Amino acid sequence: MWEALAAIGSILSAVVITATVIFAARQVRVTVDQLEQVRKATQFEAARTVLYDLADADFVEAYRFVYQDLDALMATPAFRRDVALIGLADDKVHKEIRIIRAFDRIGTYVRFGLVEGDVVYSTYASRIVHSYERLREVLSIHRQISGVPMYENFEFLYADCRRWLAANGGLIDIGAVDKRIAEYQAQFPSASSAAGAH
Repeated sequence: MWEALAAIGSILSAVVITATVIFAARQVRVTVDQLEQVRKATQFEAARTVLYDLADADFVEAYRFVYQDLDALMATPAFRRDVALIGLADDKVHKEIRIIRAFDRIGTYVRFGLVEGDVVYSTYASRIVHSYERLREVLSIHRQISGVPMYENFEFLYADCRRWLAANGGLIDIGAVDKRIAEYQAQFPSASSAAGAH
């Protein structure tokens, strides 16, 4: 009889242990699902912030400066001299600093998995590529003056973006883009020539 009770006790213990394991496994699944939801919400918020930053009026103004004015200004001695000031240069004059800082910060987020690169690249790949390629000389001067590797996260962002572009539809050729813009704009009279025609 004691043997029967011991056997029943062992069976009940096994049932309790099995139920506990099943319940624990279910709780682990629920916790993993909750953590994934939190991760997605955090990624969404971080991506949203980055995308808003890249659409901000100050960023867009600085991007236009890099795209339209930087090459000509780099030919002027005063501007070029102040490039060596790196972060001490007046960022109202040296608007390229805003772009460098923004993309270096975003590169940090992407590099360390705080923001998924796909989200940024699917919307702003051309700005990343154009900016980096137009800023190569400035970046080189900053690195030469500082004596240390600078803007490694901007460089990572650029290289990772180029890899993403190659895998998702092709690379951007800045020279070809500039040529197509000039060809398209040449179809229309400029505002000054149109005003003189009246």
